[in-house]
Amino acid sequence: MSNRDLDYERQLQAITDALSESVAEATDAEILAETREEGQEPESVANRVRNFLLSTSKTFLQREMTESRKQYERDVAALQGRRYTLPATAQERRSLLAWVFQQKPEFLTAQWRDFENLTDEDVESCLKQMQELGILDDIDRSGRETR
Repeated sequence: MSNRDLDYERQLQAITDALSESVAEATDAEILAETREEGQEPESVANRVRNFLLSTSKTFLQREMTESRKQYERDVAALQGRRYTLPATAQERRSLLAWVFQQKPEFLTAQWRDFENLTDEDVESCLKQMQELGILDDIDRSGRETR
C-alpha cells in the first residue's frame, strides 16, 4: 500500500471511530429522535440493521463451508476433465473390477458387496476412482499385477 492509501485508511478509521463513539455515547431517546428527524421509522431501521447483521454473521459462519463447496466443485471438474485408461467394454471393466476385488479384498466395501447388481456406470466410476487413487497403477491391461 502506498503512503497515500495508508493515509486514507487512517482517515477512514478515524471517522468510523468517531461515529462509533458518538453512537455509543448517545442516549436511546437521542438516537430515536435523530432517526425520526431524518424521516425514518426506528422499527424499520432496526429491522434493516438486524437483517444485515444476521446475513453477515451467517455468511461469516458459512465461509468455510462455501470454500469447501467451491473446492469440491473444482475437484469434480478436474476429475471429469481427466482421461482414464480403462478397458473398452463394460464386460472387460466388470472383469477388471472383479479381479481387483479378488486380489485386493481390502478394497471391497459394503457398497460393492452386491457386485452383480452394479450398473455399468457404477463399475466405471469405481475403476476411475481406483485409477485416481493409484490402485490400478500396478495392473496391466490383461488384469495382472505388474509388480
